[in-house]
Amino acid sequence: MMPPDWRPPTLITPRLVLRPFSAADAEPLFEHAKNPRVTRFTLWDAHKTVAETMVFVHDYALARYREGVPEPFAITIPPDPRPVGSVGCFWSAKPHATMELGYWLAEPFWGRGYTVEACRAVLSHTFEEYLPERIQARVIDGNTASARVLAKLGFTFEGTLRRSLLRRGRFDDVCYFSVLRDEWPVTGSL
Repeated sequence: MMPPDWRPPTLITPRLVLRPFSAADAEPLFEHAKNPRVTRFTLWDAHKTVAETMVFVHDYALARYREGVPEPFAITIPPDPRPVGSVGCFWSAKPHATMELGYWLAEPFWGRGYTVEACRAVLSHTFEEYLPERIQARVIDGNTASARVLAKLGFTFEGTLRRSLLRRGRFDDVCYFSVLRDEWPVTGSL
């Protein structure tokens, strides 16, 4: 258990600043989290109120920070400090040195390479600081944009777990991807 005030470090890329969330982020993030096109392939539903977004930026983020994991980072595009998405890695099986990557980005910023740039920074930080052997990502079948992000990052498609996720009243197939520690320096850097 980490100290209650621990936060992941701020990561700076050529076009982005990835930083810890704060309560002040709820209102600007809500403008994107309420979009059902953004949440079409997420495990969480489009937010209906700023209070729902506050639960994410306060309760969820603080709980993850107390675990000491690099999740979630607010994705910001300077000079604007308002978050336009989230990215991070958390332990999915710590005894097996396996972490999981998750991310989402606001619709106005799709197709510009921001997600790949944000993920690359978080993956490099995670491999260096947390020493996982494997980082995996799950993609709901049909989310071709997310699968393209992972391909650009050098992840390997491992297979599909058929009807393994009950979400919004129906069963979805889930595609698994991964990148291993000894693959990252080669495939993760362009």
